Amino acid sequence: MNVPAPPKIEGDVDILFDIYSHESLNYGGMNNEYGDTNRLAELGARALEMYITAHMFLKRPMLTGDEISAHAKSAIPDNTLRDWLTIWNVKTKFRSAPGLPDILDSPPDMRKFLHAYIGAVYIRNGPQHAQAWISALVDPNADVNSFGTPPPPLGMPPPVPLQNPGSANVTLALVNQTAAIKRVAVTYPAEQVGPPHAPTWTVRCCIDNVEKGRGTGKNQKLAKEEAARQAFQAMRW
Repeated sequence: MNVPAPPKIEGDVDILFDIYSHESLNYGGMNNEYGDTNRLAELGARALEMYITAHMFLKRPMLTGDEISAHAKSAIPDNTLRDWLTIWNVKTKFRSAPGLPDILDSPPDMRKFLHAYIGAVYIRNGPQHAQAWISALVDPNADVNSFGTPPPPLGMPPPVPLQNPGSANVTLALVNQTAAIKRVAVTYPAEQVGPPHAPTWTVRCCIDNVEKGRGTGKNQKLAKEEAARQAFQAMRW
């Protein structure tokens, strides 16, 4: 079975740690950028529905409206999703509290994992990367390069123009939101040097794989924020 691997989400340990952790291990903390896996999963679920519908809409020869709806509803049955997660080796990476069923034995947990991962790809790699991945998953024989990102649904207001804040007011959330609006991928490759009790972190902010900012700090979060601020200014956002 030829199953595309999940896109890499580079340089973001926190979001990957959360995605591969069951909600039973959530102690109530919220990440400043994306919140938690419930928020990621909600975003991913809505995005998945849109991506599958858009893929079926763009197929040729054209499908009828009823055919698009039928394909979208049956695109990812539980057995197919279980096969994907097995190939991706999710079982050995996924963490949960003792006594809970294996993720492969829990369809709701399988779907939440997929939705959360899609949500992370959407905000980190951009909508186009997510569309290409989903198209390749649900239709392995399709030429994913022929499927562009569809226009916004009718009735959706245009994005609110972002004001140009001073560098002190630039946040990670603002950088990631702006990147998503402009349809560019943002990643944060990170390196750690020094003794464990006093590390120094260096994080790069890369826009479409080109370094635009670099930050250092006593922890990854501070270094990441500085890199994001530099990138925001370098891109003249």
